[in-house]
Amino acid sequence: MTDEEGGFSNKQRVITFLSKSNLYSKLTFAGHKLLQQNFTDLSSLLCYNYNACFQMIYLSEYILLNLHIRQEFHMNKLNKYFLFISTVITLLTSANTTGAVKIFLRDPDHRGVIEFTPFQIYPENRVGNGIYLEKKLLDSHPQRVILNIVNIKDTDNHVYLYQGLNGVLGLDIVKNDTGEDVRFWQVDPEFYQYSNRTSGTRRVFRIFEDKIIPLLPNLRTGTGVAASQTHAVFYHISNSKNVTSVNQNGQETTSRVYTFRLHVIKRNLEGTVSLYNLPIKDANYLLKLVWENEYSVSYKLSNGKKHIIDLRKYAPSLF
Repeated sequence: MTDEEGGFSNKQRVITFLSKSNLYSKLTFAGHKLLQQNFTDLSSLLCYNYNACFQMIYLSEYILLNLHIRQEFHMNKLNKYFLFISTVITLLTSANTTGAVKIFLRDPDHRGVIEFTPFQIYPENRVGNGIYLEKKLLDSHPQRVILNIVNIKDTDNHVYLYQGLNGVLGLDIVKNDTGEDVRFWQVDPEFYQYSNRTSGTRRVFRIFEDKIIPLLPNLRTGTGVAASQTHAVFYHISNSKNVTSVNQNGQETTSRVYTFRLHVIKRNLEGTVSLYNLPIKDANYLLKLVWENEYSVSYKLSNGKKHIIDLRKYAPSLF
């Protein structure tokens, strides 16, 4: 029997169930969490139960009704909005989403919301999930499963760990909206660099054993990652000062001299070894490191002179 004939349709049964269960929501983070107590995630419903598609459509309309949308819009606008929701649900049943459900199966310990105080990730282990800060959505991506997030110390920016549909892990950044010149880029699959040209802050991040590792997070000038198959090295500016000298014409000149400290990493170990007994000084605040072989790196000073360092002498435990 149809709705117009007064029959008790599937749509009415769903709405009646929602009414009795008090499962209406205002499309907020808390509402999503409440809905999940009675439903599996959307992609699982659609892949394993065809009728669930219609249930979710009716659920969406029920939410709109409780938001009093009908009082704010004309009926034709509501129908367009409802058609949009139906289209989104149809897209979620595509091959990519179905494949993702097979990869990221629900288990008895599945949590809808992951707390990384003060952050939340919802829903856990699902393609297209989102990052929340104080229940406000920061970022989401339709082809990623977001796994973790950390704050970049002393900034309003955040780095998160995700897994793509191909199973590969990666890092990305959630930038603040202050207009600062912030950049974040990949050096190799394991190492990433962060730069804030407005504040001068530079930092290095690493993926290790499915975790985000901020390398020496108390440093404000960590940068210059050079990676080999087995190791990586980067530096930070440990000191800088003005130095006065006399040139060939007998004139005094003042220039800024920077002191660099190198840090070495072995890929199969989590820690970092800092080379305190190898100060490098130059008038240029940037230092380019290049691997010469499996245990040596080189750098070139602003005067053009090249130096090669045998790291086995300074970090023997890593070689």
